[in-house]
Parts: sequence; C-alpha cells; structure tokens
Amino acid sequence: MVIPTVLGASVPHYIGYSGQQCEVDEDECESGPCQHGGQCLQRSDPALYGGDRATFPGTFSFRHAAGFLCRCPPGFEGDECGVDVDECASQPCLNEGRCQDLPNSFRCHCPDGYTGLACQEDVDECLSEPCLHGGTCDDTVAGYVCRCPEAWGGHDCSVRLTGCQGHTCPPAATCIPIFKAAVHSYACRCPPGTHGHFCGQNTTFSVVAGSPVQTTVPAGSPRGLALRFRTTLPAGALATRADTQDSLELALVGGTLQATLWSHGNTTGLTLKLPDLALNDGHWHGVEVLLRPAVLELRLWHEDCPARLCVASGPVAPAPVASEALTPARFCSTQLGGTAFEGCLEDVQVDGHLLLPEDLGETVLLGCERREQCQPPPCAHGGACVDMWAHFHCKCPRPYSGPTCADEVPAATFGLGGTLSSASFLLHQLPGPNLTVSFLLRTREPAGLLLQLANDSVAGLTVFLSEGQIQAEVLGSPTLVLPGRWDDGLRHLVTLSFGPDQLQGLGQQVHVGGRLLPADAEPWGGPFRGCLQDLRLNDLHLPFFPRLLGNSSQPSELGSRQSWNLTMGCVSEDTCSPDPCLNGGICLVTWNDFHCTCPVNFTGPTCAQQLWCPGQPCLPPAACEEVPGGFVCVAEATFREGPAAAFRGHNASSGLSLSGLSLAFRTRDSEAGLLHATSMIAIRVHGRLPVLPEECSLNFTCLNGGPCEGGPQGANCSCRGGFAGQRCPVPCEANPCLNGGTCRAAGGLYECICSARFSGQFCEVVVSDARGAWQVPCFGLS
Repeated sequence: MVIPTVLGASVPHYIGYSGQQCEVDEDECESGPCQHGGQCLQRSDPALYGGDRATFPGTFSFRHAAGFLCRCPPGFEGDECGVDVDECASQPCLNEGRCQDLPNSFRCHCPDGYTGLACQEDVDECLSEPCLHGGTCDDTVAGYVCRCPEAWGGHDCSVRLTGCQGHTCPPAATCIPIFKAAVHSYACRCPPGTHGHFCGQNTTFSVVAGSPVQTTVPAGSPRGLALRFRTTLPAGALATRADTQDSLELALVGGTLQATLWSHGNTTGLTLKLPDLALNDGHWHGVEVLLRPAVLELRLWHEDCPARLCVASGPVAPAPVASEALTPARFCSTQLGGTAFEGCLEDVQVDGHLLLPEDLGETVLLGCERREQCQPPPCAHGGACVDMWAHFHCKCPRPYSGPTCADEVPAATFGLGGTLSSASFLLHQLPGPNLTVSFLLRTREPAGLLLQLANDSVAGLTVFLSEGQIQAEVLGSPTLVLPGRWDDGLRHLVTLSFGPDQLQGLGQQVHVGGRLLPADAEPWGGPFRGCLQDLRLNDLHLPFFPRLLGNSSQPSELGSRQSWNLTMGCVSEDTCSPDPCLNGGICLVTWNDFHCTCPVNFTGPTCAQQLWCPGQPCLPPAACEEVPGGFVCVAEATFREGPAAAFRGHNASSGLSLSGLSLAFRTRDSEAGLLHATSMIAIRVHGRLPVLPEECSLNFTCLNGGPCEGGPQGANCSCRGGFAGQRCPVPCEANPCLNGGTCRAAGGLYECICSARFSGQFCEVVVSDARGAWQVPCFGLS
C-alpha cells in the first residue's frame, strides 16, 4: 500500500509504526495482551534478533516488525497464554487414583490403601503390628489379614477360639477352630486326597497322557492353581488355567517345576522356575501358583526347601490400556494334564474352587493305582530301568538292545587260527556333517587295521592299532591318538568324533579288519586279529552278519556287505594246545591267553620256577626262606653268660646237601657299664633240596661222559675231571654260587656275581639282614 506523499516524496507504510515518516514505534504490549503473567515481546524490538539468544528468527526488518509474542509461564499455552494445560490428560494417577488439574501441576486423590504423588505406593498396614498373640500379618489393599495361631482368631487374633471343644474329627484329620461373624465353629482339616465335613470325599484321580481333562469353573481372586501331583515322567503340563485376560500354566520341565503366565496383548510371557529339585520321583508333591496384583508367585512344599517351602516370584507387567476396559472374566477354562503328562492329581483348586473327580466326567480314573515299573529290575546286562509311570524303558549298554536289553549284537572274530579276515560295506550316502565312529574292541595284538573309509584309490579316514594305542589318520589333519593301552584282552568301547573340516574326501567304501589284499593293510600294522562288535557310524549300524528273521530290515543308508573268514562271536584261540604248563601244571584258556595252576612246589607263569620251602628242608627251630635258585635256613638265639647251646636233629636225613653256613651276631660290650653282655646270633644254612628223587633214565642223563649210578637218594652222576654238579655240566652250569649269585665264565674260570645282601667267593657271606642284625662272614660248607 502506498502512503500519501509528504513534502513532495512518497514513503512506504509499515504496520506497527506511525507518524508522517513512520518514525513512531507503536507499543503492542501496552495493553497487556499476555495473560497469567506471560511476558510480552514486541517484534519491532531489534534487540530480539540475532545472537545466540535471539527470540525471533532471521534479521530485523521493518516490513515484519508489527505484532508481539507472548512467552507463557509453565502450565499455560496459546497466543495470549490463555489456555491452561491439563496435566491430568496423561492419567498420571495409578491404582484408580482421581486426578485434579492445578496450574502447572496436578493432585492425585488416592483410594484407601495407596499413597504417594501418583498413588504408586501401597500402604503397609502391617507396620503397626496389629496381629496379637504371635499372629503373622499379611498386607492387603487398604487393610491386612492376620494368620493366627490355632488357639486364636478374629481380625487381629484377639479372640480365643473354642469351636473344637466337644467336637472330634475322623482319624487322620485335624480339628480347626473357626471364629466368623462373632460365631465359634470348627472344621476338619482333612489329610491329602480327602475332602468334606468328615473327610469322606476322595479328591485323587489319575490322568492319562494324551487325554487331558477339561472343565470350567467360576473365576475368582486371586487367580491361580493349587494341586498335589505324583509322576515319574520328567516333562509335561500339570494344569492350565485360561480366561479372557491371561493364561496360566503349571508344568514339569526336566523334572523341575515351572510356571508360565501369558497375558493377552503382551508379546512375551513371564516364566518362574524353582531350584533344581527333581519332582518326577514317584512321590506326592504340593505346588501352587498365584497371580496377585502386579506379581506372580510360585510355591513348592518340599523337604529339601528352606523351612520345607520354596518360593519364586516375579513382577507382572501392567496390561495395555486398550485391555483395561475389558470386563473381568466370570468363568475360566481349566485343563488338567496334556499330551505328555501321565500320573495322579489330588486336591486340585482353580481360583480357590476345589475340583472333585466326580465332577470331571466319566473318563477320569478314580484313585492312584500303579505298580512300580522297575521292581523287580526288568533290564538285563546292567541296563538302566527308567520308570515311565505306566511302563518302563531300558537304557541298554552296548552291545545290548531290545525292550529288556536281552538282545546282543553279535561280535565278529577276525584272524582266528591265523586266517586272514576282513569285511567291507558300501554306503549309499556319506555320513555328516559330523561323524562319530564307535565300536567295541577286544584284542591282545598291539597293531592292526581296524577301520578305513576310502574310495577306490585314496583312504579318507583310517583307524588302526599301533603299539597298543588307537590312532586315527584323516587327510589333511594331524594323527589322533587315544591315550592308554587297548590291547589288554579286555572289551573296550571306542568312540572317535570328527568335525566337518575333517571329512573332506571321505569315501563311501568301509573296510573293517583289513583289506582284500593283505599287503594293502601293511602301512597300518597289517590285518587285525581280535574281536569287533556293534560297529556304528553315527546312528548307522554296520552288522557283520545277516540279521535274524523277524528283525528290522537293513537301514536304507547301507548298501552291500561282504565278509571273509569271520567267526561269529568273540572266540579265543586254543592257547593250551600244546600244553605250556610244566611240572604237572594244569592249563586254563583265558581268551587268547592261558593260566597255569601249579603244584605246591612250583610257581611262575608256566610252573617252571621251583619252590624249596614247601618240602620243609630246614631242621627246627630254623625257618626256611626262599632265595633265587635255592633256599636259606635261618635260626636265631640269644646268649647270656652260661653254657653253650647246641642244635641237634633226630632222624633228620632228607637228602639235604649243605652248601654254606653263615653267622651274624650283635652284642653290647662292657664299656657301656654293663656287667652281663647280651649277644644275639643268627645262623643261616644254605642248600638245595631236590623235590622228587629221579632214577637213571632217558629223562636223566649225565653230561660230559659221566656215568649215572642209582642210589637211595635217586640218580647220581660220577663226574669226570673238570666238571661238577648234579649232571656234570660245564663249570658255570653247575652254578656254584650261593644265595642267588650269578656265575660268569671267563677263560675257563668262573666268578660269582652276588646280590646286595651277600658277598664272598661263592656269595656265602651275609652283609645285611632284614632284622637289622650286624653280620660277620662264615666260610661255606659243602
């Protein structure tokens, strides 16, 4: 708009200014347009433009300088601060508190039982300790509940209860006095599984897996489930309660108790678990889960819990606003049992309502009748019995299988009698992505090829024995060695596991015990000799023999099978042929080994070592002691001042040939102030005693030209010069060394190499004694 000319010139007209030349700034704030104490700011004030604290954006311009801006105090808004902000619009008051809007604030008028700025705090009425006579106080909304001792009642446990006076309950029931509405009465606390005024109603029933019990009960408060159960199964739903607002489930998971709450409108549920207590032990257990305001609580009564009660709890998220207007459910649906649970229930309560078996339909089985499934033990060969409530399951040790572990996978003996044995299999598909090779092994051979997975030219995996250890070679990987010895003749379970990175280039041909050409197995110790049983690749069983009629067919993963010279069963070689036991020993086969039962005067693995002392060669009171190659007779005596002692034997002739006599003694001299010296002497007589006299025969001949002569003591050799001994052998073969000494020949002569306990030319001198006696030498006798 153009302003009339002034002094022959025209000037623009700016709103918010007046005067002939627009030189007067009109004060729009003069009328006080901002209400409730708001600050009025003129747009024509250049100081409000620019800088870090500018009120108006951009730079000052006369064209936009008209008008004002109200800076409102907290709690007000609008162009002139005339609108009071409603702080109650966000519904800040909790627990049904009533909100009052105030200038820049609000006030919550809380219902009874709540306090705080937003009515968020539950008033604890128990802080004043209102319960008398030892009662326990439980806080409730706008009140409290006293749990009184049995002799007291009333709201605060101030009334002595007399309802049980003159009344009795049935056996096993307990009389509970009641005081309600100022009237004394009583009730009978029934034992578990019973109900009614005189406990005449049965509350126990059985639930079958896959046939849950469905029912509907009136909804109550607090919402929850309580029951007692008994089962041997580790998993399954015990009971489920559902209404229009949420679902609540009690279940066993891995034998432990778990409660889960799903609230409609929330994407996640709340799960509570109790400590690791196995509840599938076949005994009765009492449990309860309750949904209280803002908290879920799970309880278990168990003897291993502190004070016999385990408790778990967790906060419950508030329901979404959209669902708060839902009408509280009048009924809730209940399911007892499920697809997996099988057992017994009793004293089932849903929202405080007791469920009686007769109200649950005709399919419910009354009572809890069952038989212990694992008594007497049904599993053979050490199988572990698992009680499945209505039946049992046997966990069988390998190589046994079947319902009672009575079936044994037949073993195969490789290399029996020195034959070449092997087996081969063709796999339709390769195992993977991981591979576990397992089998039972029994052998006494330290080397041999056990198993090989290969194609026509390259072995991808080879398992073999080397120096009694099991080793595994995989292409591109270091050799795996299992610790320990596996060639002890005992049966061992061998398990080898391989990952995907170790199974590259694995062939579909499986060779067991060797290869068709024996030379092909030589790099891994040659063909295997021993027993293999229950060979598996992962869960694929590779049988060495055709399955019996009536058994399941071969797995689809397994193609053809070929075997050469396999013997069914784990069969031992006849290690007692020819008889290895000498001197009349009796041979017993002990799977590819033998054991000799020796006569009384022989010992050793083959009864080759002679025992001398059983023939009692020593005269009393001397005692016989075995030493290498002979025996010693030991006699001890203590001498005091007096006549000498003499040892005499009557009718002692026994063909004994004495070879030495040694004397050891200890004494105390008079320098110690002793008037009577005490001496102790040990006398050892060395010799050899033939066990049975031998006659001159083909079994007894004299060496080096010595003639054999018979006599009362048996055969005797008259040795020619330069030779001696029983059969006139060369000097060292006569073994003149005593007490286990070793004869060493050199240049036609010999010397005796003695043990640590003897010395002398013939090892006849005792240099130490196990009894701690000091020893002195004595010349040998012959």
